[in-house]
Amino acid sequence: MKPQKVITIITVILLVIIISSASFFGIYKKEEYKVANRVPEYILGMEFTNSRTVNFEVDRTVESTTIYDKDGNEITEKQEGIEYTEENGYTTVENKVNSDEVLTQDNFKLSKQIFRNRLNLLGADQYYIKQDTDNGNIQIEMTEDDNTDSIISNLSQKGVFELTDSETNEVLLDNSYIENSKVVYGQTDTGNTVYLQIKFNKDGKKKLEEISKQYVSTTTQVANEEGELEDNTDTKEVAIVFDGETYRTTYFGDTITDGTLNVSIGTGTDSETIRKYAESANQMATVLNSGVLPITYNSSEYTVSSMLTKTDLNILMYILLAVLIVMFIYLIIKLKLKGILAVILQIGYISLLLLTLRYTNIKITIEGVVGIIISVVLNYMYIYLAFKNSKNNFMKDTTVKFALRLIPIYIIAIVFTFNNIASISSLGMTLVWGIITMYLYNLILTQITIKTIEE
Repeated sequence: MKPQKVITIITVILLVIIISSASFFGIYKKEEYKVANRVPEYILGMEFTNSRTVNFEVDRTVESTTIYDKDGNEITEKQEGIEYTEENGYTTVENKVNSDEVLTQDNFKLSKQIFRNRLNLLGADQYYIKQDTDNGNIQIEMTEDDNTDSIISNLSQKGVFELTDSETNEVLLDNSYIENSKVVYGQTDTGNTVYLQIKFNKDGKKKLEEISKQYVSTTTQVANEEGELEDNTDTKEVAIVFDGETYRTTYFGDTITDGTLNVSIGTGTDSETIRKYAESANQMATVLNSGVLPITYNSSEYTVSSMLTKTDLNILMYILLAVLIVMFIYLIIKLKLKGILAVILQIGYISLLLLTLRYTNIKITIEGVVGIIISVVLNYMYIYLAFKNSKNNFMKDTTVKFALRLIPIYIIAIVFTFNNIASISSLGMTLVWGIITMYLYNLILTQITIKTIEE
């Protein structure tokens, strides 16, 4: 074999070794007082990591009781010596957190849908939600990660928005007038401000315009005790209330005619501060856009271990490794010396695919593992055909023909990728990246290798 051919083959093998080392062992760099792996960790689904289960139980407690006399008048103070019983003409009414009128099948279903909407909007891409239709209780299981606590906190919120008179607490606007809400940004003298922008519907737009004319700061001149005129400022403010808690009070500087209320969340000068404010605003927008929970729940949660134990994973790895070894032996038997190069290239592809999945932040579920296996099998077939027909044109006789046969798989991969269900999406995305990696990898390394050995 010519020295140029030897150098080319050795270069390809070394490149495969580098890719495999980075994929299976990592790339380490010294950071301060320790050595850290620069290769990202896999993002694993619920099957491989701990998950969080949250139970939302319908609150059936009684807040207070109200007593009425026979004429329907409320008894505000009990008198000694009087028994407030039905026999004496009194009626006792229990004031429940959730009234009996609220606890309907329609509201049970609506609550479940609102939970589902919030989970989707908050980025919980893998979760299971089920409901006991008899009592309305809901159980949600989701992946345990850095966002879990925040998601659960937002799920528990009622989602009630009110714009009230800060003095009388009269409700001026509520959720029924909201069309949608989102996060917007503005530039101020002190930095970048994050706003929660609430867009009101047609009726809300009219009411907001009237409110913005009334709740303003006005300055008039009045005479003091000495008869001199002084400026007197009178400010009429509104309160922005979320779930019964006043977020802030303010007044309007200008009349709002477009039906849009911008609520300032915070101002920052650095990206991290702005990101936190934006995250908070986005969560508030998500709760408002998903609707008001018609039922109040009590929540409890606990952590669940992964579905697959370490033993299960080891068995799965041994099985896959055994299958790979059989596949490699077949290549060597059928292709002889070419088969050794085919095995090396197949190992390089597996390594590159796993490395790609790390850097693309794809969540690996059981279905995602199936996608990886399918991609590995497809690449195995591609490399086998390429070496078997090495004397033919690599692009025309091997790649194009092989690519045309896989058109149904391309369609399935793309459709599954855009599915909202994490397991199906994981299958689609691993297939998409598996196919992209397969063609890029083989059009470069496999084609160079085949051309080199056939020259």
